[in-house]
Amino acid sequence: MIHATDPAAELTVIGVADQTPVFLHGVLGVLATQDVTVLGVGSTSAARDLLGKHPDLMILDIRLLHADQELCALARELGVAMILTVDRSCSDGVMEAVRAGVGGLWDRDGDPHELRRVVTSGLAGSTVLSADVGAAMLDRIAQASDVVRGTAGRLTIREKEILRLMADGVGNRAIADKLFISENTVRNHVRNVLDKLQASTRTEAVVRAVRAGLVRLS
Repeated sequence: MIHATDPAAELTVIGVADQTPVFLHGVLGVLATQDVTVLGVGSTSAARDLLGKHPDLMILDIRLLHADQELCALARELGVAMILTVDRSCSDGVMEAVRAGVGGLWDRDGDPHELRRVVTSGLAGSTVLSADVGAAMLDRIAQASDVVRGTAGRLTIREKEILRLMADGVGNRAIADKLFISENTVRNHVRNVLDKLQASTRTEAVVRAVRAGLVRLS
């Protein structure tokens, strides 16, 4: 296990599992700060062990998920938020992982600033889709039907507003503060959005909305 941290503080723990050593070291270097401990591993068995340590967030190479499809279920069972690192040519298993509760997708070709943004949103419990994933990937991973496209006319103005904030990675509490409504009201709106988009998770709802042209990733 690779350990990257600033010894001054160990407040937040982020796990990174990636089978490419150079990429793994790069991510560790980007994320290790005064307030963050980053633990890196390179195999599915080590990823399971790392999840057992209950990190605040897990960043997982989708190729490791292909080798062990139970990693998503294990993360969900343990209450660990998970972000998948993907590339634009990879679509196998992405929607299945999104439906299983993966908190977001990050393009492994993205820059450090984008990685930090994705991690910040993930730690806040928000839906995260890297803008660098791009339309080409969304075309492959989202099956947007005419029913979903027609949803634009059935979403209320408030639901559309909340959907756009969800796509920006804003969590329920921040949405409530921004719109001057209660967090319980936000949860009700989010539930309605998921129902109308026929999505089981926030991430799936955003993916479907982007593919159907209801929102754009910034």
